[in-house]
Amino acid sequence: MKLIDILGATPIPIGYRIAFLTNFWREPLLRRMEREFGIIRPEWTVLICLMFRDGVSSRDICEITEQPSNTVSRGVASLENKQLIKRKTDPDDARRTRLFITEAGRELHDRVMALFVEAEQSVLKSLTTQEAETLTNLLDKMARDVVRWSKLPPYKDLSEED
Repeated sequence: MKLIDILGATPIPIGYRIAFLTNFWREPLLRRMEREFGIIRPEWTVLICLMFRDGVSSRDICEITEQPSNTVSRGVASLENKQLIKRKTDPDDARRTRLFITEAGRELHDRVMALFVEAEQSVLKSLTTQEAETLTNLLDKMARDVVRWSKLPPYKDLSEED
């Protein structure tokens, strides 16, 4: 049996396909990122968030990414040690620390992101331009609905355990 054969044999055809594609696309890139750039997944998550919105807190990153606070904290501490980000006390709330990406952090982000962009373009070569656009629109529609469905069973029950 080939690994791809399971795609038609699972009772969760959409979820499995999304996970299957994500694993084959992302995991080799994350290993390459660690090997070539010395950056690990929690650090990458923080850099992506800070490139989107500089000055957020670790807590904001946890909320945005659904990553545990210890994972984000580990990424933040490591990036700060590498001088890729800086912490600054929030002028409006001295108990809160905001995170800012340094120029070196931006440069590293851009170099690593170029690998992810190139890989995505390679993956999308099996689709026409219209198909890729349709896929993007459908995934966007689903992503924007997370707030609604994440409050429904079985997710609701899981979030109550936190």
